[in-house]
Amino acid sequence: MFDLIDQISPLTDQRDRESLDISLSRVLMALLKPASVSLYMVMGDGNERRWLPQIVLRQGQEVEVNDAMHADFRRLDRVEEDSPRQRCLQVNLPVVIENAEGEAYCLTCLPLLTDHDMGETGVVEIRSMVRLDAQALATIERVLRIYRNMHSMFMYSERDALTGLLNRKSFEETFYRSLRDDKGLSADVALTGTPGDDDLPRRRARVGEQFWLAMVDVDHFKQVNDQFGHQIGDEVLILVGRILKNTFRGYDRVYRFGGEEFVVLLRCPDHADALQTTERFRQKMEQYRFPQVGRITVSAGLSSILAGDAPDVVCNRADQAVYYAKRNGRNRVCSYDELVQKGLLQTDIRDGGVELF
Repeated sequence: MFDLIDQISPLTDQRDRESLDISLSRVLMALLKPASVSLYMVMGDGNERRWLPQIVLRQGQEVEVNDAMHADFRRLDRVEEDSPRQRCLQVNLPVVIENAEGEAYCLTCLPLLTDHDMGETGVVEIRSMVRLDAQALATIERVLRIYRNMHSMFMYSERDALTGLLNRKSFEETFYRSLRDDKGLSADVALTGTPGDDDLPRRRARVGEQFWLAMVDVDHFKQVNDQFGHQIGDEVLILVGRILKNTFRGYDRVYRFGGEEFVVLLRCPDHADALQTTERFRQKMEQYRFPQVGRITVSAGLSSILAGDAPDVVCNRADQAVYYAKRNGRNRVCSYDELVQKGLLQTDIRDGGVELF
């Protein structure tokens, strides 16, 4: 019993979700001694869902971490193409396949997360030389119960209470963890993490990735609150959050920074695609009819993310593009990079004393 407690206790010492996921894989490896432990999460892109092998730990090897923002979505397995994992999610019970795929191992899939409201769905996949008995399955369930409790605490601390989107508090950590690549690393090379990390897991990066930040501000939102009340204003913000989530892809990250300000970290092949994706959201907003309020528009600013950029620097660039959009008619998407190139913005511009709302 005390040995089990000692093995499980690291789960409660973690300070973020990624460390918690890594700790879970290591705990299960130490307890069961299987060939491998993998945490698969469901990623969505429109109506298509695929499996992201978020954490992979093989016996005698380092932990491999696959970040959603770096995943090649098209190369991931479709959810319906892996029947054991899909069945596990459907019945919300362990699924066991002996001699899986003709190999000399037993495959056990267990529900990891089934919180569809928060967009978190996944399974634990364990490959072992022998079938896990009832006692082993009971032990795994106890471990997963602790994991889910810890995961829920992290989720609520990272989420905006009104919209359910990621909050500003979690933005900087995500920025450094997912986007920083100070060494210009390519595929299959370990990425750097937040400054000060000493024990970084291996990460998989894609060659030629480009990242962008879109800042979105709801036009004339103060008038909505003044005319219809804050309750209706809150409903508008919730719907804006839903439209954002439904427009951008499963590997993009959407945040509410506070008030009527939203931010999206997105991955696109080039500037034109980033601009088109953000413009698609603006058009959806313009076409949507909000209950009681009617038509609401947004102004958006887009900025590329350059090597070595700090989060506040990128946000400032995108913010300047938003200010320009609002000063020039609102209901439009402006690119900081284009504005500077055309001489419409200076890189050291200061925006102050202007009423934009």
